[in-house]
Amino acid sequence: MSTHDSLAGEHGYQKTLRWWDGFTISLSIPAALFIAMGYAMGAIGAWAAIALVFAVAVIACLQNYVYSEMAGMFGEQVGGISMYANQGWRSRTVLAGPLATFGYWFSWSSSLAIYGLQIGTLAQAQWFPDQTWTFSTGLATVGFPHMVALGVLLLGWGMNVLGMRPAMWIIYVTGVLILIPIGIFASAAFTSPSWSISNLHWDLASSGAPAWQTVLAWMFVMAWSVYGIEAVAAFVPEFRDTVRDTRISLKLAGFFVLAVYFLVPLGVGGLSDQADIAQNPVTFYLQAFDRLIPGSDWMMTICLIAGLMLMMVTTTAAGGRVLHGSALEGLTIRQLGKMNRFKMPGRAMSLDLVVNVILILFVGDALAVIVAGIMGYLICHVLSLTGFINLRRDRPGAERPIRLGRQWIYIAGVLAVIDTLMLVVGVASSGITGYGGPKEVIIGIFVLSLSVVLYFYRQMKQDGQPFRWRHAGAETAPTAPTAAQTTPEDDIDGAIVTAGERE
Repeated sequence: MSTHDSLAGEHGYQKTLRWWDGFTISLSIPAALFIAMGYAMGAIGAWAAIALVFAVAVIACLQNYVYSEMAGMFGEQVGGISMYANQGWRSRTVLAGPLATFGYWFSWSSSLAIYGLQIGTLAQAQWFPDQTWTFSTGLATVGFPHMVALGVLLLGWGMNVLGMRPAMWIIYVTGVLILIPIGIFASAAFTSPSWSISNLHWDLASSGAPAWQTVLAWMFVMAWSVYGIEAVAAFVPEFRDTVRDTRISLKLAGFFVLAVYFLVPLGVGGLSDQADIAQNPVTFYLQAFDRLIPGSDWMMTICLIAGLMLMMVTTTAAGGRVLHGSALEGLTIRQLGKMNRFKMPGRAMSLDLVVNVILILFVGDALAVIVAGIMGYLICHVLSLTGFINLRRDRPGAERPIRLGRQWIYIAGVLAVIDTLMLVVGVASSGITGYGGPKEVIIGIFVLSLSVVLYFYRQMKQDGQPFRWRHAGAETAPTAPTAAQTTPEDDIDGAIVTAGERE
């Protein structure tokens, strides 16, 4: 099938998106900046937070370049980077695929409850301050923000299950709205008399831990939102021109996040005192915006809610596709591989809905499970980056419509090491950031273990396949490069290894 074909491929999705749709989807990621950044600025100071979030954005941008090559190789593979991890590791171990997909899915899925609760908190602070009633579900105390969260959760789910076009219209509208505070805050350092460099501090020592540990612990938390620009890869099978649209949208997403994640924290950090940010890490944006445009805190509230709604729609769409792609690939139960009459993975999206209703009603503070989500997310990135290296070694002659230079093999290796360090130190240093603890680590381990159980149930019970630790079929065997295909970039170890030499 041509990459320009507008008909659905074997995956069932219609090829209707263009590169600007992919870039618009990536606009949802800076919206998460308005959730996590306040906590970091309040704890370690604005200068430290700016430096760390920009460093994480650089890493995210480099990773997007790595993923662009695999997106070109597996243009019809549903599931984004988790499927790239599966392709890169399946000839070595079958467990990488389910671990990557469930780690990726849970990190995106659990965030729906967080975004919904933030919307409820903003709405209560701005318009319904007297709605302070609560009731208990037996495991959590539920109030007005939780009811709002359930409402927007159902709205986001409904927009997605009805098809990609209704979802894209919501993404367009909310994307434009979130650009308003992004643009105003990004220019504040250069245009506003209320901005002061004296509000910017470097306070890494405040945690009492070594500076390197504090740096990695906060980068671990920031990766949860900043790395999300790779979400564009989840929609690659739906691009009209798979290669061109993929290349442009992934690169634009990377450049955009670099600019936003430096200028917006710089602007907002200079408008607010560190103590005020620490006391109100979410709602302080409203006061900062009001300093720039007096009497406009209501506008900022609407824009923030729009940005969070954008995140919820994108998250539901991406998470559903990951589970659907996982089922198509045989990595989880068959039931999640079904599409509804609107050509959407309705069952997978409905599972997202159920999980988040449980988090809202029975966990209450869904932010507590963020560590569990980040664990799986970084494991997915490590497996995807090392999968890129494996693919260069195992399939040197494979078709690569988007081909990176040889230096990217080493860059991918360095990125994988950095992500691993962030994972290990971040999980062990929850006391520094205040995110999660042993309970959340156990939740993360449980989710990852469940992925392995469901994989073996699918393979041995539903498909009747024998137990095996790796795929060694012809579809994953190394491909010997022909003379026309052999290039210096194919060589990892300094010399081309042919099929005959392997034998």
